[in-house]
Amino acid sequence: MNHTLPKNQEHARQLRIRIENITILLLAVFSFFLFLLTFFPFSRISQAMQGSFEMGRMVQRAFSIVLFVLSLQLWKRKRNAWTIAVGIFVLNFLRGLIGMGHPLHNGIMILDLFLFILFFIMRKDFCCPAGRGNRRQTLLLTLFAIIGVLINVGITWHYMRLEAADGTSVSFADSFTQGISMIFGMGSLPASMAEHHGTEFVLFWFSWGCILAAILCALRPWLQDQAHGVQEIQHARTLLNLYSQNPCSYLALEDDKCLYFGHSVDGMLPYGTIGDTIVVNGDPVCRDEDFPALLAEFKEFCQNSAHNIFFLGLTDYYLREYEKQGFGLVKSGEEARFKLADYEISGKKGAKMRMNINHATKAGVTVHEYKVLEKRDPALDREFDRITDEWLDGKKSGMLRFTMGTVGLEDPMDKRYFYALNSDGKMVAFIVFVPFLGKNGYMADVTRHGKDAPSGVMETIIYEAFQVFKEEGIGYGSLGVAPLAGLSAESKNPMERLLLFIYDHLNACYGFRDLYRAKEKYSPTEWVPSYYAYLPKYPTPSMLYAAVEIQNPHGIRGYILTFLKGELHKWKK
Repeated sequence: MNHTLPKNQEHARQLRIRIENITILLLAVFSFFLFLLTFFPFSRISQAMQGSFEMGRMVQRAFSIVLFVLSLQLWKRKRNAWTIAVGIFVLNFLRGLIGMGHPLHNGIMILDLFLFILFFIMRKDFCCPAGRGNRRQTLLLTLFAIIGVLINVGITWHYMRLEAADGTSVSFADSFTQGISMIFGMGSLPASMAEHHGTEFVLFWFSWGCILAAILCALRPWLQDQAHGVQEIQHARTLLNLYSQNPCSYLALEDDKCLYFGHSVDGMLPYGTIGDTIVVNGDPVCRDEDFPALLAEFKEFCQNSAHNIFFLGLTDYYLREYEKQGFGLVKSGEEARFKLADYEISGKKGAKMRMNINHATKAGVTVHEYKVLEKRDPALDREFDRITDEWLDGKKSGMLRFTMGTVGLEDPMDKRYFYALNSDGKMVAFIVFVPFLGKNGYMADVTRHGKDAPSGVMETIIYEAFQVFKEEGIGYGSLGVAPLAGLSAESKNPMERLLLFIYDHLNACYGFRDLYRAKEKYSPTEWVPSYYAYLPKYPTPSMLYAAVEIQNPHGIRGYILTFLKGELHKWKK
């Protein structure tokens, strides 16, 4: 009996969800039907009534667009969408969206009432909160809509005066009522406006455009800001050192991320939010047996707040579980990984690496490790800052964020720092490594060189650092992921084909090929595939925008400007 009750409750819940989904689809179909009807008038109307008829059709179109947008938001169970939709049902029932007297009118009004009753009964399921930070924008857009309505009222008052007989006064209240009625399709234009309703047309769509924009702004999802203290950060660090198998997981400790901690299991994952999309960097960190529960819990957390999910930089370790839980998957690049016990630069394969290291060695380059936790050196800290400033001066864009860490000398935790000095004892480059595989591997995260760095200096730091790790018994080194490398031209996955197009044609924006070649010259012992995972299974444009925006300090605009500069440079040549 105890087992039967939960099963019956789950069955009832699934049935209720199906009914809700069917109702929302019905609303979407209803709105599309209303929109189509505006292009097929059912009766001929005299030329004198054309202005009034057109205004009625425009209202019907505006309402149908609003209803369709709301149906998309209702699918995510947003509370504000439910409130607005119910308000529109009441308004539609009172005034009607189709001309009075038409045979279809009664049927559509019954459908409208049916939708209102269904949504009212299921009101408790629409509980996803809207963004609290959007109130100012919503109020501003609403103000613009009101201004448009008031201008429309003023124009109506002017034409009503022209139409009135000599000496007859026109009250502002009458013009206000008629102007409002026209905006909402419940009135007719003054006869004097029959030949001049172009201004009314513009103001009508301006007002409705602002109303729609305000609705969309009010429907933006909201998440409570996550404040993490020292204890939470230390707990995340412990989990990372115990369970992280993904090289980029350690970046969870950077300040640009929120941390989600599991409730049913002990685990953690880092995320950021752009619009209605939650972007996660790397796999969730927990014990292998707890992974399905942690992923399902986080998935429910995102769905309850009406957010889509986009995972960046996944390994293939948990890939089957993502697919099992309904995520879409696509290969997104390859990680240059080194099994240190097998790594060597002898032979033909390592010839270029040896040449670069020999060049740096002849230039007097020496490599050292800065053990920050043992002894802090302010002079050395300033040298790290100087190299960063020189490196930024030579870059076309700012530093990437979210998928790349910071130097972090103030609180290094488990990071390791290797730097190179030239023959004069001046720092010329450095690399910051972060741990993975329970400190059985280290990934080169931050790599920077100064303006006077001799060629081969970065290869020398990498090689010397790998030798130190190898002597300590550490198993793996990594240079991180080469984005979009190794994609298949024969793939039938539309997302992979899109990413391959970007790799082939938009190198001016990022330099995907150059980055792959830069990692390839180190002769990694293996290339580990990297993946994106996303929910819903077919990503929306806003999800793709979020995945790009969260990594670039200048957003999409930064990539576009870089691309245009590259094209201009080619044109000048």
